[in-house]
Amino acid sequence: MSEIPDYSEIPYLQEILRYLPIDPIDEEDVINYIQNITNLIAVNYKYGQYQFAYFGIHLLLMTYTYCTAWKISQIEPDRYKDAIVFARSYAGRENDLKIEDAESIFSYSLIPEKDIAKIFRIIGLDKSQVKRIKDLVCDRDYMVHATGQFEIVTEEIFDAKVKNVLLAFSGIHKCMQAQIRKWYSEILLSFCAGKYDAYDDPKDFIVEQMIQNFKLSVNELLVCNEMSVNTLITQHREYQEKLKNFKKSMALYCEDMDYLSE
Repeated sequence: MSEIPDYSEIPYLQEILRYLPIDPIDEEDVINYIQNITNLIAVNYKYGQYQFAYFGIHLLLMTYTYCTAWKISQIEPDRYKDAIVFARSYAGRENDLKIEDAESIFSYSLIPEKDIAKIFRIIGLDKSQVKRIKDLVCDRDYMVHATGQFEIVTEEIFDAKVKNVLLAFSGIHKCMQAQIRKWYSEILLSFCAGKYDAYDDPKDFIVEQMIQNFKLSVNELLVCNEMSVNTLITQHREYQEKLKNFKKSMALYCEDMDYLSE
């Protein structure tokens, strides 16, 4: 393969990658998939194949939406089950559709992409944001058909298109923050209560339970890091020291990984 250029050369790509899982554990090799797509984007961008680079950006957006839908299923299982009543698979794949208890984030790939955004109404995504995602899917669908011409032929057009995709990432993330804080509060209290007593070092817990098992992104991890534990301390005085120590460990981990400076 040709030498991969610096990702920082590609508009908004570094920002987009901060929304994607850091190091997820899954039946599918999610992190390798993301890396391969990112390399595809970089190579096509380097050689001026902007439309194909954009297709890779769109694949990252879909990966993010699948991962977010899975997290919603874990945090709000009852509301999630009500929301997926609408779910329909592509024709001929009805028997393969298993998203009530999805084991892989790619289980959602069986649902038409324009329908995925409906799940995000649970987290308060408004009509304009849902429409943005649907429009991005329609725009991509139009470009993947043979028309005899390319739509994204300059850096300027690519820049504008990717900026619009980034708005979809940030809109979903903004609505998802309350759910991440809810999940973090619950798992943090479980840690303090001894449910995860096999972990002597909070750092190991952060890596294995939060980053690997729950597939947190850099931006989601920072939501946890920025959250105050004062309310939890007020409600659970018996966990005061554990909560303070965990808070310090989280801050040190984010600092060590250089997530705070980006």
